Amino acid sequence: MRLRDGSESIDPWPEESSDEKKRRLAGISYLNYLTELLGIDPKVAFMHDGAGYIYCTGIDAVPALYAWNSGYPGFDGLNLEPTPPSQLIGEPGGAHGRENQWRASMGDPTMYFPDGNATITRLLVRGLIPGSIPGSSMEDVVLAAADYGRLDNASSPVRIRLNSTVVNVRHLGDPDSNQGVEVTYVKDGQASRIRGCAVVLACWNGVIPYLCPELPQRQREALAYGVKAPLVYTNVLLRNWQSLIESGVSSVSAPGGYHQSLGLGTSLSFGGYQTSQNPGDPIVLRMSRYPFESGYSKAEQHRRGRRELISTSFETFELKIRSQLERTFGPGGLDPDRDILGITVNRWPHGYAYTYNTLFDDPRWALGTPDDRPNVIGRKPYGRIAIANADAAASPHTDAAINEAFRAVRELQARVG
Repeated sequence: MRLRDGSESIDPWPEESSDEKKRRLAGISYLNYLTELLGIDPKVAFMHDGAGYIYCTGIDAVPALYAWNSGYPGFDGLNLEPTPPSQLIGEPGGAHGRENQWRASMGDPTMYFPDGNATITRLLVRGLIPGSIPGSSMEDVVLAAADYGRLDNASSPVRIRLNSTVVNVRHLGDPDSNQGVEVTYVKDGQASRIRGCAVVLACWNGVIPYLCPELPQRQREALAYGVKAPLVYTNVLLRNWQSLIESGVSSVSAPGGYHQSLGLGTSLSFGGYQTSQNPGDPIVLRMSRYPFESGYSKAEQHRRGRRELISTSFETFELKIRSQLERTFGPGGLDPDRDILGITVNRWPHGYAYTYNTLFDDPRWALGTPDDRPNVIGRKPYGRIAIANADAAASPHTDAAINEAFRAVRELQARVG
């Protein structure tokens, strides 16, 4: 065994320029870079598997270039020039591993809603349907009770019909005509049809070819290109969090664990909402699982992870959760039978939008913004049908979804007037 203190610098390509080295890093996985070029023992490399969790894959599907851009170890000896701050600057969210690391860290880390993006949705609903949610600020919307009876009111210019699954969308006549669009949906087991002058399909893009088979073949293929990443967010209500205090940690990274990360959320005081401040009080512990199977492409790792996730029973989740928490915090005093008050497993089989990867996709798509990217081809308007969703941006971020919605509405405004 050798202990490396960081003083050693390894450069597998000492004669090459920074740009040439980056091209090499874009074509090799982080796993192979560590094990084959740096000679790191695979068991040590496994400890860095967390570099893949943000992509919901193992590090065998993460380009070494992405790992370098994200600040993971192993690259000091390469003397690489920083990624230009202008690269992908117009793209939404974080272009993880593909943008300047300093720019990626910008933003307000304290801007955090207690219920995540649900706050944004509630703010939108309150603005679109007056009286649906009381209050006037983002602070008071968190605990406000929604009046669901106002969401689908015939007298309102905006109506939201919940629990209604669309199964078909088609033009009434030629797509270039002005006859409008018909939507078939199912609610409470009953199929219904409604007509409108235009439609925005802001759903999972991969299902759109089945909902709207009249789309051109090339566009259907482009919409089906991306494979969403599966993931699990588990919330565990604990009687208290004294065991974390005794353990001296607030969060844990667990390579090889059933949930690969777990810990307390950000301490937050937001409007009338206040997270637990006393270790003797109840608190929600968050656990994250990224199901994947190494040894395959990024897309195939997503598919295999999804199959595993869908076939896993709640009983299995509960057993794994109790075992992992006992092994992690048991020495600090946690007793699962006594201290676990409730478990919520949020399965997300079709989770994060597909992002481009230099190992498996055209590197131009991953590192640039050409118009031949599948998401750009797939989101083209077709007659009176426009397409949105974060998938249309190939980015799993909220601002991506908002940008795509704005674009889609503008396209229909130009078409319909």
